[in-house]
Amino acid sequence: MRTVLKLICFALILGACNKDEEIKETCLVDNPLEELFWLKQIKTGLEQSAAAGKAEIYEYTYKQQRVFSVNSCVGCSDSKTDVYNCGGNIMCEFGGIAGLNTCPDFDSQATHKKLLWKNHDQPIIDKDVYDNTTTDNYSITNIELNDDTLKISISFSGCSPDSDRIYLVDSESVLESTPPQRLLKLEFFKEESCLAAFNRILEFNINNLQVSSINELNLSIEGWNNNITYQY
Repeated sequence: MRTVLKLICFALILGACNKDEEIKETCLVDNPLEELFWLKQIKTGLEQSAAAGKAEIYEYTYKQQRVFSVNSCVGCSDSKTDVYNCGGNIMCEFGGIAGLNTCPDFDSQATHKKLLWKNHDQPIIDKDVYDNTTTDNYSITNIELNDDTLKISISFSGCSPDSDRIYLVDSESVLESTPPQRLLKLEFFKEESCLAAFNRILEFNINNLQVSSINELNLSIEGWNNNITYQY
Protein backbone atom coordinates (compact mmCIF):
# COMPACT_ATOMS: atom_id res chain seq x y z
CA MET A 1 0.00 0.00 0.00
CA ARG A 2 2.82 2.39 0.92
CA THR A 3 4.52 1.60 -2.38
CA VAL A 4 1.32 2.49 -4.28
CA LEU A 5 0.97 5.77 -2.37
CA LYS A 6 4.59 6.65 -3.09
CA LEU A 7 4.04 5.98 -6.79
CA ILE A 8 0.92 8.15 -6.82
CA CYS A 9 2.74 11.00 -5.04
CA PHE A 10 5.67 10.69 -7.44
CA ALA A 11 3.31 10.81 -10.42
CA LEU A 12 1.60 13.94 -9.05
CA ILE A 13 4.93 15.65 -8.41
CA LEU A 14 6.21 14.67 -11.85
CA GLY A 15 3.02 15.98 -13.45
CA ALA A 16 3.36 19.31 -11.60
CA CYS A 17 7.00 19.58 -12.65
CA ASN A 18 6.11 18.84 -16.27
CA LYS A 19 3.40 21.50 -16.15
CA ASP A 20 5.86 24.04 -14.72
CA GLU A 21 8.33 23.17 -17.47
CA GLU A 22 5.63 23.60 -20.11
CA ILE A 23 4.80 27.07 -18.76
CA LYS A 24 8.49 28.02 -18.73
CA GLU A 25 8.84 26.86 -22.35
CA THR A 26 5.70 28.81 -23.30
CA CYS A 27 7.24 31.95 -21.78
CA LEU A 28 10.29 31.82 -24.05
CA VAL A 29 8.73 34.13 -26.64
CA ASP A 30 9.85 37.51 -27.96
CA ASN A 31 6.40 38.87 -28.81
CA PRO A 32 3.82 37.51 -26.34
CA LEU A 33 0.92 39.37 -27.98
CA GLU A 34 1.49 37.37 -31.16
CA GLU A 35 3.11 34.17 -29.93
CA LEU A 36 0.88 33.41 -26.90
CA PHE A 37 -2.36 32.35 -28.60
CA TRP A 38 -4.60 32.98 -25.58
CA LEU A 39 -3.19 36.50 -25.07
CA LYS A 40 -3.59 37.29 -28.76
CA GLN A 41 -7.25 36.21 -28.49
CA ILE A 42 -7.81 38.55 -25.53
CA LYS A 43 -6.24 41.47 -27.39
CA THR A 44 -8.27 40.74 -30.54
CA GLY A 45 -11.46 40.56 -28.48
CA LEU A 46 -10.75 43.96 -26.92
CA GLU A 47 -9.98 45.46 -30.33
CA GLN A 48 -13.22 44.16 -31.81
CA SER A 49 -15.52 44.88 -28.87
CA ALA A 50 -17.89 47.75 -29.54
CA ALA A 51 -18.39 48.18 -25.78
CA ALA A 52 -14.70 48.23 -24.83
CA GLY A 53 -13.47 51.25 -22.93
CA LYS A 54 -9.84 52.16 -22.41
CA ALA A 55 -8.05 48.81 -22.25
CA GLU A 56 -4.41 48.00 -21.39
CA ILE A 57 -2.21 44.91 -21.26
CA TYR A 58 0.99 44.95 -19.18
CA GLU A 59 3.81 42.50 -18.59
CA TYR A 60 5.48 42.02 -15.18
CA THR A 61 7.81 39.69 -13.36
CA TYR A 62 6.00 38.27 -10.30
CA LYS A 63 7.07 35.39 -8.06
CA GLN A 64 9.93 34.76 -10.52
CA GLN A 65 7.43 34.31 -13.36
CA ARG A 66 6.58 36.29 -16.45
CA VAL A 67 2.95 37.40 -16.02
CA PHE A 68 0.45 39.55 -17.92
CA SER A 69 -2.24 41.85 -16.54
CA VAL A 70 -5.35 42.71 -18.54
CA ASN A 71 -7.65 45.63 -17.67
CA SER A 72 -10.53 45.96 -20.12
CA CYS A 73 -11.92 49.23 -18.73
CA VAL A 74 -9.22 51.47 -17.28
CA GLY A 75 -10.68 54.07 -14.94
CA CYS A 76 -14.12 52.44 -14.70
CA SER A 77 -15.50 52.24 -11.16
CA ASP A 78 -16.14 48.48 -11.37
CA SER A 79 -13.23 47.58 -13.65
CA LYS A 80 -11.48 44.26 -12.99
CA THR A 81 -7.84 43.41 -13.69
CA ASP A 82 -6.82 39.80 -14.25
CA VAL A 83 -3.19 38.66 -14.03
CA TYR A 84 -2.30 35.56 -16.08
CA ASN A 85 0.72 33.30 -16.17
CA CYS A 86 2.23 32.25 -19.50
CA GLY A 87 -0.10 29.29 -19.73
CA GLY A 88 -3.14 31.57 -19.72
CA ASN A 89 -4.20 30.70 -16.17
CA ILE A 90 -5.41 33.47 -13.87
CA MET A 91 -3.03 34.03 -10.95
CA CYS A 92 -4.49 37.22 -9.45
CA GLU A 93 -7.72 39.22 -9.64
CA PHE A 94 -8.18 42.85 -8.65
CA GLY A 95 -11.23 45.11 -8.46
CA GLY A 96 -14.58 44.35 -10.02
CA ILE A 97 -17.92 44.73 -8.27
CA ALA A 98 -16.69 42.51 -5.41
CA GLY A 99 -13.51 44.56 -4.89
CA LEU A 100 -11.23 41.55 -5.28
CA ASN A 101 -7.58 41.48 -4.23
CA THR A 102 -6.33 37.90 -4.42
CA CYS A 103 -2.64 38.91 -4.52
CA PRO A 104 -2.15 41.60 -1.84
CA ASP A 105 1.63 41.56 -2.37
CA PHE A 106 1.43 42.21 -6.13
CA ASP A 107 2.14 45.96 -5.98
CA SER A 108 5.22 45.45 -3.83
CA GLN A 109 6.55 42.29 -5.49
CA ALA A 110 5.77 42.73 -9.20
CA THR A 111 8.71 44.25 -11.11
CA HIS A 112 9.87 45.03 -14.68
CA LYS A 113 6.52 46.56 -15.59
CA LYS A 114 6.13 47.02 -19.36
CA LEU A 115 3.14 48.19 -21.36
CA LEU A 116 2.44 45.76 -24.22
CA TRP A 117 -0.76 47.23 -25.70
CA LYS A 118 -3.43 49.86 -25.24
CA ASN A 119 -6.35 51.02 -27.38
CA HIS A 120 -6.31 54.74 -26.57
CA ASP A 121 -4.07 57.61 -27.66
CA GLN A 122 -3.42 59.25 -24.29
CA PRO A 123 -0.02 59.12 -22.58
CA ILE A 124 0.57 56.49 -19.92
CA ILE A 125 1.36 58.15 -16.55
CA ASP A 126 3.49 55.58 -14.73
CA LYS A 127 6.99 55.87 -13.25
CA ASP A 128 7.83 52.15 -13.64
CA VAL A 129 6.86 52.12 -17.32
CA TYR A 130 8.76 55.39 -17.85
CA ASP A 131 11.92 53.95 -16.27
CA ASN A 132 11.70 50.84 -18.48
CA THR A 133 11.03 52.71 -21.74
CA THR A 134 13.86 52.71 -24.28
CA THR A 135 14.33 55.52 -26.80
CA ASP A 136 17.40 54.48 -28.78
CA ASN A 137 15.85 53.08 -31.96
CA TYR A 138 14.50 56.27 -33.57
CA SER A 139 15.21 59.98 -33.89
CA ILE A 140 12.72 62.77 -33.24
CA THR A 141 12.73 65.20 -36.18
CA ASN A 142 9.90 67.56 -35.22
CA ILE A 143 7.26 68.19 -32.56
CA GLU A 144 4.08 70.26 -32.90
CA LEU A 145 1.41 70.99 -30.29
CA ASN A 146 -2.06 72.14 -31.33
CA ASP A 147 -4.48 72.51 -28.41
CA ASP A 148 -4.39 69.04 -26.77
CA THR A 149 -2.92 67.21 -29.77
CA LEU A 150 0.81 66.49 -29.69
CA LYS A 151 2.36 65.49 -33.03
CA ILE A 152 5.78 63.84 -32.94
CA SER A 153 7.66 63.24 -36.20
CA ILE A 154 10.29 60.49 -36.09
CA SER A 155 12.75 58.77 -38.41
CA PHE A 156 13.77 55.15 -37.94
CA SER A 157 14.97 52.01 -39.71
CA GLY A 158 13.16 48.70 -40.16
CA CYS A 159 11.39 46.46 -42.64
CA SER A 160 8.14 48.49 -42.60
CA PRO A 161 6.79 51.74 -41.13
CA ASP A 162 4.70 49.83 -38.59
CA SER A 163 5.55 49.33 -34.92
CA ASP A 164 4.84 46.63 -32.34
CA ARG A 165 4.39 49.25 -29.61
CA ILE A 166 3.82 53.03 -29.79
CA TYR A 167 3.43 54.80 -26.46
CA LEU A 168 4.02 58.19 -24.93
CA VAL A 169 4.93 57.71 -21.26
CA ASP A 170 4.98 60.30 -18.47
CA SER A 171 7.28 59.95 -15.44
CA GLU A 172 4.37 60.56 -13.03
CA SER A 173 6.19 63.53 -11.46
CA VAL A 174 5.58 67.26 -11.88
CA LEU A 175 8.88 69.08 -11.37
CA GLU A 176 8.92 72.46 -9.65
CA SER A 177 9.92 75.14 -12.12
CA THR A 178 8.33 78.09 -13.88
CA PRO A 179 6.15 76.80 -15.40
CA PRO A 180 6.13 73.29 -13.81
CA GLN A 181 7.67 70.54 -15.93
CA ARG A 182 6.67 67.01 -16.90
CA LEU A 183 9.15 64.44 -18.25
CA LEU A 184 8.11 62.11 -21.07
CA LYS A 185 9.50 59.36 -23.25
CA LEU A 186 8.26 58.00 -26.54
CA GLU A 187 8.49 54.26 -27.13
CA PHE A 188 8.45 53.19 -30.77
CA PHE A 189 9.34 49.52 -30.52
CA LYS A 190 10.18 47.23 -33.43
CA GLU A 191 11.42 43.64 -33.53
CA GLU A 192 12.67 44.05 -37.10
CA SER A 193 16.32 44.40 -38.03
CA CYS A 194 16.03 45.70 -41.63
CA LEU A 195 17.86 48.88 -42.60
CA ALA A 196 15.20 50.57 -44.75
CA ALA A 197 14.57 54.18 -43.66
CA PHE A 198 11.11 55.47 -42.75
CA ASN A 199 9.39 58.54 -41.31
CA ARG A 200 6.17 58.72 -39.32
CA ILE A 201 4.04 61.32 -37.55
CA LEU A 202 2.53 60.10 -34.27
CA GLU A 203 -0.39 61.85 -32.56
CA PHE A 204 -1.37 61.82 -28.88
CA ASN A 205 -4.16 63.48 -26.91
CA ILE A 206 -2.32 64.85 -23.87
CA ASN A 207 -5.17 66.36 -21.87
CA ASN A 208 -4.64 63.77 -19.11
CA LEU A 209 -1.31 65.50 -18.36
CA GLN A 210 -3.09 68.61 -17.14
CA VAL A 211 -2.61 69.55 -13.49
CA SER A 212 -5.40 71.19 -11.52
CA SER A 213 -4.78 74.80 -10.44
CA ILE A 214 -2.11 75.12 -13.17
CA ASN A 215 -2.81 76.29 -16.72
CA GLU A 216 0.66 75.91 -18.23
CA LEU A 217 3.29 73.14 -18.30
CA ASN A 218 6.68 72.58 -19.87
CA LEU A 219 6.89 69.16 -21.52
CA SER A 220 10.38 67.70 -21.77
CA ILE A 221 10.52 64.74 -24.18
CA GLU A 222 13.66 62.61 -24.19
CA GLY A 223 15.44 62.91 -27.53
CA TRP A 224 14.17 66.44 -28.23
CA ASN A 225 16.30 69.37 -27.10
CA ASN A 226 13.53 71.96 -26.73
CA ASN A 227 10.80 72.03 -24.10
CA ILE A 228 7.21 72.23 -25.37
CA THR A 229 4.93 74.77 -23.69
CA TYR A 230 1.49 73.29 -23.05
CA GLN A 231 -1.19 75.87 -22.17
CA TYR A 232 -4.75 74.83 -21.33
